[in-house]
Amino acid sequence: MGNRILDRYILRRFFKAFFLTLMAFLFIYVITNLFERIGYFIDRKASVVDILGYYLLFSPKIVVRLMPLAVLLGVYFSLGMLTKNNEVLALRGLGISPFNIYKPLFVYGFVVSCVVLIFNCSFVPETRHLLKEFKREKIDKVKGERMTYARNINYITEDGWIIKIEKLRDNGISDIDFFRYKDGRLVERIYAKRGEWEGSFWILENVHKRNFERVDDLTYKYERREKSTILKVPPGELSRSKYDPINLSFLALLRYIRRLELSGSISLRERVELYGRINYPMMGFIILFFGCPLALEVKRRGLIFGFGLGILGSFTFWGVIQLFKELGIKGALPPYIAIISPDIMFLGVGLYLLLKGQPR
Repeated sequence: MGNRILDRYILRRFFKAFFLTLMAFLFIYVITNLFERIGYFIDRKASVVDILGYYLLFSPKIVVRLMPLAVLLGVYFSLGMLTKNNEVLALRGLGISPFNIYKPLFVYGFVVSCVVLIFNCSFVPETRHLLKEFKREKIDKVKGERMTYARNINYITEDGWIIKIEKLRDNGISDIDFFRYKDGRLVERIYAKRGEWEGSFWILENVHKRNFERVDDLTYKYERREKSTILKVPPGELSRSKYDPINLSFLALLRYIRRLELSGSISLRERVELYGRINYPMMGFIILFFGCPLALEVKRRGLIFGFGLGILGSFTFWGVIQLFKELGIKGALPPYIAIISPDIMFLGVGLYLLLKGQPR
């Protein structure tokens, strides 16, 4: 029962400090961005409500970025102050080990990281899309439906077909090439002069089909007009065919990677982004491994020293993550190695500090 009271007391101090620091840094970030863009909002005569809506959609991705730093500050403003006020000394006098003091922080810190992970994999990419549409309609005040238009489109189907489209305008496409490869060799090609979206499918015109699967038997077929069984996505998705991995949800990015690999394309950048969706939220949990032991050293080294060392460690961690991420994108390391290496390195440092702080 006593341990439960102690756990609740520590967690109450931690979550209070965590949410206050998270909101404070979010406020500073938003205000700084607002001052940078205030001229843009004034020129477009944006209302206060529209600006508030813009930053409401802008905030989720910033919350994910700030979460590890908020966890660190939450530890220092909870455990650090307990140490400074000799409360930790009193607990140690009762025979309570340092591990038992910050054990609840590890349990609930892991829960927070898992919640942020889910948030980062699904909700954050969706808010990026909503922010783009909100900015277009409410801030830039673009009236009417957006006309679908694109040139030089490259699209890959889930069956591995590579589709190249010269031009897309509203519901029509022109100069469409379909390519299918097998074992690195072109086995089928289809060319259509134009196509029209008929509500739920594409109708292609002047279709030329060539099959090269049998080297000694080239087949050719012409259709004046036919329903496409290969291209099934609407014009809106085709216009967004040059995907930026950062704007895709976890499952959408996973499907996109599968399509790339079926077509024989290299997906290093996409895989690094996919694994990074899991890695970055867990940074807040790993920070606890060296944040908690340092917070208990406040009495001996001082709050400022430990706080500064923790901040330095956090930014070093973030820098190493970015370095290994680039190594993964460039192919110097396999994507999963590039993403997990910083975690292993800093987890090792944290475990060393954790064990060092335990009484012998």
